Amino acid sequence: MNNIQNKKWFIIQLKPNAYEMANRNLTRQGFETFIPEMIVTSRKNNQYYSKKVFLFPGYMFVFFDPNFLKWKLINSTYGVSKILSFNNKPAEIPLDLILALKYRYAGNENLTGNIDLKKGDRIKMITGPFVNFFAKVESVEGSNRIWVLLENAGVIQKLNLKNRSNIDYNKV
Repeated sequence: MNNIQNKKWFIIQLKPNAYEMANRNLTRQGFETFIPEMIVTSRKNNQYYSKKVFLFPGYMFVFFDPNFLKWKLINSTYGVSKILSFNNKPAEIPLDLILALKYRYAGNENLTGNIDLKKGDRIKMITGPFVNFFAKVESVEGSNRIWVLLENAGVIQKLNLKNRSNIDYNKV
């Protein structure tokens, strides 16, 4: 019987541009997968663009019982190059690392909606034209309007974040 207590996280190397194919085929075989993604903001021609990028390009985490012989099928799965292994045993990834990655990078599509802000909190902009800037919450007016004070080069500017749909932030 395949016991959940024996399951561990491992890392696999993917073939170029084969994330979706590998994920689909591994899921079909009964493996749980995890691909950490993050949103990166870049500037081009005075406009800011946000796009999702993989945190570890070319790699994916997979969850299975290494004592179960089925894991060797991973190497022959379409989209997978190989499972990383040492001495013919798959290299185990610590559960703490996977949990931290899942907490930080899984399901963070709408980061601004899950944060309970109050006056005096510090936030870090994670997308938009103020990416990687820190700000202090000046006031919170319901769920429709959040005013922050942003300091840049010695100049303090008051911003309304809810009206700027291209800005996401995390509480620091």
